[in-house]
Amino acid sequence: MSRSLVTATLIKPPKELEQFLDDPPLVGTERREDYETFFSVIAVSVKPIDAIDWLLLIDVAYLSWEIRRERRIKAEIIKLRQREAQFPSKLAITRADFALSQIAAQDPSAFKKKDLKPEAKEADSMLAEGYILGDYDIDVIDKRIASYEYRRNTALREMYLRSEKMAQLLEKASSDVVDGEFTEAAE
Repeated sequence: MSRSLVTATLIKPPKELEQFLDDPPLVGTERREDYETFFSVIAVSVKPIDAIDWLLLIDVAYLSWEIRRERRIKAEIIKLRQREAQFPSKLAITRADFALSQIAAQDPSAFKKKDLKPEAKEADSMLAEGYILGDYDIDVIDKRIASYEYRRNTALREMYLRSEKMAQLLEKASSDVVDGEFTEAAE
């Protein structure tokens, strides 16, 4: 994470709300320090003023962390499927292998022709085949990301509406103040 975004001290919620942050949603090799820094950077931006703001901030941070994780998983699935496309197992038959076997069945001499020999797969075709092999998993992850983004955006919208309402209340309170001059009452 960029040092310019991280403050010297981590922002922490009020003591009453610390129990809600005791167990951040970490899995695998994710580190608590990274999550706390991530949370703090968001808190600096949001500047929560009350318990409701803090609870919404906790939701936004959790959901943003989940989105970050899902995107990493999606990238790993694509890399895995790309390797499978590059080095298919003997049992896995790709569409290209099937097409070549059909040609060989119809004309065994076809592979003597130079243009029909299987060639080394290019990086772009392996990536494309990786996407094809992982299409179901990619779609599932994309749906989860969309769900997390919807929920995070709802929390962000609620935060915005609360801040707008607070601004209106402050503006109304300041306009209700009557300018006047203090004078001593006659006795």
